[in-house]
Amino acid sequence: MKNSKFFRLILLFSTACTVVLCAYARQTNHREFSRTHEKEVRVILDISFGSITIERGKSDKIAVVDYDEEESNMQKLYISYDISHESGTLHIKLKESTHFWGDDGDSKGHRNHLEIKLGDTVPISFEIELGAGKGEIDLTDLQVKEFNISTGASSVTMECRKPNPISADDISIESGVSKFTAMDLGNLNFRNLKFSGGVGSYKLDFNGTFRQSAEVQIEVGLGSINVYVPKSIPAKLVYDDNWLSSFSLDDDFEKTRKGVYETADFQDSSKRLTIRMEAGLGSVRVYRK
Repeated sequence: MKNSKFFRLILLFSTACTVVLCAYARQTNHREFSRTHEKEVRVILDISFGSITIERGKSDKIAVVDYDEEESNMQKLYISYDISHESGTLHIKLKESTHFWGDDGDSKGHRNHLEIKLGDTVPISFEIELGAGKGEIDLTDLQVKEFNISTGASSVTMECRKPNPISADDISIESGVSKFTAMDLGNLNFRNLKFSGGVGSYKLDFNGTFRQSAEVQIEVGLGSINVYVPKSIPAKLVYDDNWLSSFSLDDDFEKTRKGVYETADFQDSSKRLTIRMEAGLGSVRVYRK
C-alpha cells in the first residue's frame, strides 16, 4: 500500500514537471508601437532564417510585433523603433541560427514565427531581406510608398487585394533559389516594378486596378515564370529572344516587330502596361485574362 502511494506521488510529480516544462518550452516576444506624430514609416526587416507574416493591424498603432519561438532556439530577435523629423523607422533583425529549420519546423513539429501587423494611417516604405524560410505578405489596406524585397532559399506569397490609396514609387523583387508568388500587383498603383529571379518557380499576377501607366522589367535565370496580364489594361511585351529559353504568350498579343508584342488597344490608350522581359535558360509564359 505504501509503495502504491509512493508511486502515485512520483507519477503526479512527474506529470506536474512535464506541464511546467511544456509551459516554458515556448516563449513569445510582444512589442507594440503607438502612433504619435509620424507622417511616414520605414520598415526594415533583416531575417536570416524564419517564417514571417505581414498584414494590416490597428489604425492607432504603427506596428505590433509578435515572435513565437522555442526556448532553446539560438536565434535572437532585435527590435528598435526611432522617430526623426516626423519619419519613423522600425528595424527588426533576426540573428542567424546555428541550425537550419525550414517550412515544416523542427523535428518536433514546432515552428518559430514572426508576425508583424502595421497601421494603415501613414505611408510605409519596406526593405525586406529574407534568407531561408517562408513569408506571407498581405499589403491590402496599407499605404505602400515603396516595396523592396530580397529572398534566398525561401517560399514567399505576396498579395494586395484592394487598390493602394497612394502611388507606389518603386517595387523591387529579387528572388533566389526559391518560390515566389505575387497576386493583384495592379492594385499597388506602381510606376516601376522590377523582378529578378534566379533558380526557382515564379508567378506574377498583374490583376487589379491600374490608375496610371506602369513599367515592368523582368529578368529570369534558370527559373520558370508565369505572368498574368489582365484584359482591363492595354499591354506591350518586349522580349529579348534567347534560343536557350522558352517563351509563349496568349493570342491577344500581336507581334508588331521583332521581339515586340502588343494588344490591339495599346497605341490608342493613355494608360497602359509595358513589360520588358529577359530569360537565360528559363521558361516564360504570358497569359491574358
